[in-house]
Amino acid sequence: MPKMPHAGQRVSLPPIAAAQKPMFVDRSGETCRIRTLRPNEVNERFTRWLADPAVSAGLNMAGTAMGLESFRTYVNSFDNVRRNLLAIRLLDEDPIGLIMIEIDPRHRIGSLHIIVGDKAQRKLQISIEATRLAIWHLFVERRLEKLMFEPLARNQAAVTACRLGMLRQEGTLLSHRLDIKTGERLDQLVFALTVDEFKKRVRVVPSLPVFEGPGLSRHFVRETAKSFGRNFS
Repeated sequence: MPKMPHAGQRVSLPPIAAAQKPMFVDRSGETCRIRTLRPNEVNERFTRWLADPAVSAGLNMAGTAMGLESFRTYVNSFDNVRRNLLAIRLLDEDPIGLIMIEIDPRHRIGSLHIIVGDKAQRKLQISIEATRLAIWHLFVERRLEKLMFEPLARNQAAVTACRLGMLRQEGTLLSHRLDIKTGERLDQLVFALTVDEFKKRVRVVPSLPVFEGPGLSRHFVRETAKSFGRNFS
Protein backbone atom coordinates (compact mmCIF):
# COMPACT_ATOMS: atom_id res chain seq x y z
CA MET A 1 0.00 0.00 0.00
CA PRO A 2 1.22 3.55 -0.62
CA LYS A 3 2.93 5.38 2.20
CA MET A 4 0.88 8.46 3.01
CA PRO A 5 2.12 11.13 5.43
CA HIS A 6 0.47 11.65 8.79
CA ALA A 7 -0.66 15.05 10.00
CA GLY A 8 2.38 17.09 10.97
CA GLN A 9 4.83 14.60 9.46
CA ARG A 10 7.83 16.08 7.67
CA VAL A 11 8.11 14.83 4.10
CA SER A 12 11.57 14.32 2.62
CA LEU A 13 12.09 14.90 -1.09
CA PRO A 14 13.87 11.97 -2.81
CA PRO A 15 16.21 12.79 -5.70
CA ILE A 16 15.03 12.18 -9.25
CA ALA A 17 16.55 9.03 -10.73
CA ALA A 18 19.69 9.70 -12.74
CA ALA A 19 19.30 9.81 -16.53
CA GLN A 20 15.52 9.70 -16.29
CA LYS A 21 13.33 12.67 -17.01
CA PRO A 22 10.05 13.29 -15.19
CA MET A 23 6.99 12.40 -17.24
CA PHE A 24 3.90 14.55 -16.82
CA VAL A 25 0.72 12.70 -17.74
CA ASP A 26 -2.44 14.14 -19.30
CA ARG A 27 -4.75 11.51 -20.81
CA SER A 28 -8.52 11.51 -21.31
CA GLY A 29 -11.16 8.84 -21.84
CA GLU A 30 -14.92 8.92 -22.33
CA THR A 31 -15.88 10.17 -18.86
CA CYS A 32 -12.71 11.15 -17.02
CA ARG A 33 -9.15 12.36 -17.31
CA ILE A 34 -5.92 11.57 -15.46
CA ARG A 35 -3.30 14.29 -15.08
CA THR A 36 -0.13 14.68 -13.03
CA LEU A 37 -1.00 16.58 -9.86
CA ARG A 38 1.08 19.67 -9.12
CA PRO A 39 1.38 21.29 -5.69
CA ASN A 40 -0.27 24.54 -6.82
CA GLU A 41 -3.39 22.58 -7.89
CA VAL A 42 -4.00 21.22 -4.41
CA ASN A 43 -6.86 22.63 -2.35
CA GLU A 44 -8.80 21.61 0.76
CA ARG A 45 -10.87 19.13 -1.23
CA PHE A 46 -7.89 16.77 -1.48
CA THR A 47 -7.15 16.86 2.25
CA ARG A 48 -10.81 16.22 3.07
CA TRP A 49 -10.71 13.05 0.97
CA LEU A 50 -7.86 11.62 3.05
CA ALA A 51 -9.83 12.23 6.26
CA ASP A 52 -12.88 10.39 4.87
CA PRO A 53 -13.37 7.12 6.84
CA ALA A 54 -14.01 5.12 3.65
CA VAL A 55 -10.75 6.34 2.09
CA SER A 56 -8.66 5.98 5.24
CA ALA A 57 -9.97 2.44 5.81
CA GLY A 58 -9.14 1.44 2.23
CA LEU A 59 -5.62 2.85 2.47
CA ASN A 60 -5.16 1.80 6.12
CA MET A 61 -4.53 5.37 7.26
CA ALA A 62 -5.27 6.99 10.58
CA GLY A 63 -7.82 9.30 8.96
CA THR A 64 -6.39 12.37 10.68
CA ALA A 65 -6.95 15.63 8.85
CA MET A 66 -3.80 16.81 7.08
CA GLY A 67 -2.91 20.44 6.61
CA LEU A 68 -2.97 21.93 3.14
CA GLU A 69 0.74 22.83 3.14
CA SER A 70 1.69 19.36 4.40
CA PHE A 71 -0.19 17.75 1.54
CA ARG A 72 1.36 20.12 -1.00
CA THR A 73 4.79 19.12 0.30
CA TYR A 74 3.77 15.48 -0.06
CA VAL A 75 2.68 16.08 -3.66
CA ASN A 76 6.02 17.74 -4.37
CA SER A 77 7.85 14.63 -3.11
CA PHE A 78 6.80 12.64 -6.19
CA ASP A 79 9.60 12.58 -8.76
CA ASN A 80 7.27 11.60 -11.66
CA VAL A 81 9.80 8.94 -12.61
CA ARG A 82 9.54 6.10 -10.11
CA ARG A 83 6.84 7.70 -7.96
CA ASN A 84 3.90 9.34 -9.71
CA LEU A 85 0.79 11.04 -8.36
CA LEU A 86 -2.07 11.77 -10.76
CA ALA A 87 -5.39 13.49 -10.18
CA ILE A 88 -8.51 11.83 -11.55
CA ARG A 89 -10.72 14.53 -13.01
CA LEU A 90 -14.03 14.72 -14.79
CA LEU A 91 -13.79 16.05 -18.33
CA ASP A 92 -14.81 19.48 -17.00
CA GLU A 93 -11.57 19.47 -14.91
CA ASP A 94 -13.35 18.84 -11.58
CA PRO A 95 -10.97 16.69 -9.46
CA ILE A 96 -12.55 13.57 -7.99
CA GLY A 97 -9.68 11.32 -6.94
CA LEU A 98 -6.04 10.27 -7.05
CA ILE A 99 -3.89 7.57 -8.65
CA MET A 100 -0.55 6.70 -7.05
CA ILE A 101 1.89 4.79 -9.27
CA GLU A 102 5.19 3.27 -8.23
CA ILE A 103 7.51 1.99 -10.96
CA ASP A 104 10.38 -0.48 -10.77
CA PRO A 105 12.29 0.37 -13.97
CA ARG A 106 14.74 -2.49 -13.65
CA HIS A 107 12.01 -5.14 -13.73
CA ARG A 108 9.52 -3.00 -15.72
CA ILE A 109 6.82 -3.43 -13.11
CA GLY A 110 4.34 -0.87 -11.85
CA SER A 111 1.92 -0.85 -8.92
CA LEU A 112 -1.25 1.24 -8.81
CA HIS A 113 -3.42 2.54 -5.98
CA ILE A 114 -6.60 4.44 -6.75
CA ILE A 115 -8.68 6.72 -4.54
CA VAL A 116 -12.02 8.13 -5.64
CA GLY A 117 -12.45 10.81 -3.01
CA ASP A 118 -15.61 12.48 -4.27
CA LYS A 119 -18.51 10.47 -2.80
CA ALA A 120 -20.81 11.34 -5.70
CA GLN A 121 -18.33 9.81 -8.16
CA ARG A 122 -17.65 6.52 -6.37
CA LYS A 123 -18.94 4.54 -9.30
CA LEU A 124 -17.37 1.46 -10.82
CA GLN A 125 -17.48 3.11 -14.24
CA ILE A 126 -15.19 5.92 -13.03
CA SER A 127 -12.78 3.58 -11.22
CA ILE A 128 -12.55 1.22 -14.16
CA GLU A 129 -11.99 3.95 -16.74
CA ALA A 130 -9.38 5.77 -14.64
CA THR A 131 -7.60 2.44 -14.20
CA ARG A 132 -7.81 1.73 -17.92
CA LEU A 133 -6.28 5.11 -18.77
CA ALA A 134 -3.41 4.40 -16.36
CA ILE A 135 -2.93 0.91 -17.81
CA TRP A 136 -2.71 2.25 -21.38
CA HIS A 137 -0.26 4.92 -20.30
CA LEU A 138 1.98 2.52 -18.41
CA PHE A 139 2.04 -0.31 -20.94
CA VAL A 140 2.12 1.73 -24.15
CA GLU A 141 3.91 4.96 -23.18
CA ARG A 142 6.10 3.83 -20.29
CA ARG A 143 6.65 0.36 -21.77
CA LEU A 144 6.15 -1.54 -18.54
CA GLU A 145 5.61 -5.30 -18.73
CA LYS A 146 3.53 -6.03 -15.64
CA LEU A 147 1.16 -4.07 -13.40
CA MET A 148 0.19 -4.96 -9.84
CA PHE A 149 -2.90 -4.01 -7.83
CA GLU A 150 -2.84 -4.89 -4.12
CA PRO A 151 -6.02 -3.79 -2.29
CA LEU A 152 -6.80 -4.80 1.23
CA ALA A 153 -9.36 -7.61 1.23
CA ARG A 154 -11.77 -5.38 3.17
CA ASN A 155 -11.63 -2.70 0.45
CA GLN A 156 -14.61 -4.10 -1.41
CA ALA A 157 -14.85 -1.23 -3.90
CA ALA A 158 -11.26 -1.76 -5.06
CA VAL A 159 -11.57 -5.55 -5.08
CA THR A 160 -14.78 -5.40 -7.11
CA ALA A 161 -13.20 -2.99 -9.61
CA CYS A 162 -10.24 -5.37 -10.04
CA ARG A 163 -12.51 -8.35 -10.64
CA LEU A 164 -14.88 -6.56 -13.01
CA GLY A 165 -11.81 -5.24 -14.83
CA MET A 166 -10.86 -8.90 -15.35
CA LEU A 167 -7.52 -8.59 -13.60
CA ARG A 168 -5.97 -11.90 -12.69
CA GLN A 169 -5.79 -12.64 -8.97
CA GLU A 170 -2.32 -13.98 -8.22
CA GLY A 171 -2.86 -14.67 -4.57
CA THR A 172 -3.96 -13.68 -1.08
CA LEU A 173 -1.48 -12.41 1.48
CA LEU A 174 -2.92 -13.61 4.76
CA SER A 175 -2.53 -11.36 7.83
CA HIS A 176 -0.22 -9.19 5.76
CA ARG A 177 -0.92 -5.76 7.25
CA LEU A 178 -1.68 -4.32 10.65
CA ASP A 179 -4.74 -2.11 10.96
CA ILE A 180 -3.29 1.28 11.87
CA LYS A 181 -6.21 1.99 14.18
CA THR A 182 -6.98 -1.34 15.88
CA GLY A 183 -3.86 -3.47 15.44
CA GLU A 184 -5.95 -6.19 13.78
CA ARG A 185 -4.13 -8.19 11.12
CA LEU A 186 -5.54 -7.69 7.62
CA ASP A 187 -5.48 -9.79 4.46
CA GLN A 188 -4.30 -8.25 1.21
CA LEU A 189 -5.16 -9.45 -2.29
CA VAL A 190 -2.79 -9.41 -5.25
CA PHE A 191 -4.14 -8.78 -8.74
CA ALA A 192 -1.99 -8.42 -11.84
CA LEU A 193 -1.96 -7.83 -15.57
CA THR A 194 0.95 -8.52 -17.91
CA VAL A 195 1.65 -6.68 -21.13
CA ASP A 196 0.95 -9.85 -23.13
CA GLU A 197 -2.47 -10.17 -21.48
CA PHE A 198 -3.09 -6.49 -22.22
CA LYS A 199 -2.19 -6.89 -25.90
CA LYS A 200 -4.41 -9.94 -26.22
CA ARG A 201 -7.36 -7.96 -24.86
CA VAL A 202 -6.71 -5.06 -27.20
CA ARG A 203 -6.75 -7.49 -30.12
CA VAL A 204 -10.18 -8.93 -29.26
CA VAL A 205 -12.12 -6.19 -27.41
CA PRO A 206 -15.33 -5.35 -29.36
CA SER A 207 -14.56 -1.63 -29.58
CA LEU A 208 -11.37 0.28 -28.90
CA PRO A 209 -11.36 2.68 -25.93
CA VAL A 210 -10.86 6.42 -25.96
CA PHE A 211 -7.30 7.38 -25.02
CA GLU A 212 -6.46 10.96 -25.97
CA GLY A 213 -4.17 13.76 -24.90
CA PRO A 214 -1.35 16.12 -25.80
CA GLY A 215 1.19 14.68 -28.22
CA LEU A 216 -1.01 11.79 -29.41
CA SER A 217 -2.25 11.48 -32.98
CA ARG A 218 -5.99 11.10 -33.53
CA HIS A 219 -5.33 7.51 -34.67
CA PHE A 220 -3.02 6.60 -31.77
CA VAL A 221 -5.26 3.89 -30.29
CA ARG A 222 -6.01 2.31 -33.67
CA GLU A 223 -2.34 2.33 -34.67
CA THR A 224 -1.34 0.84 -31.33
CA ALA A 225 -3.95 -1.91 -31.63
CA LYS A 226 -2.78 -2.67 -35.15
CA SER A 227 0.83 -3.00 -33.90
CA PHE A 228 -0.46 -5.58 -31.39
CA GLY A 229 -1.90 -7.66 -34.24
CA ARG A 230 -5.52 -6.47 -34.27
CA ASN A 231 -7.15 -7.08 -37.65
CA PHE A 232 -9.17 -4.17 -39.06
CA SER A 233 -10.06 -5.73 -42.40
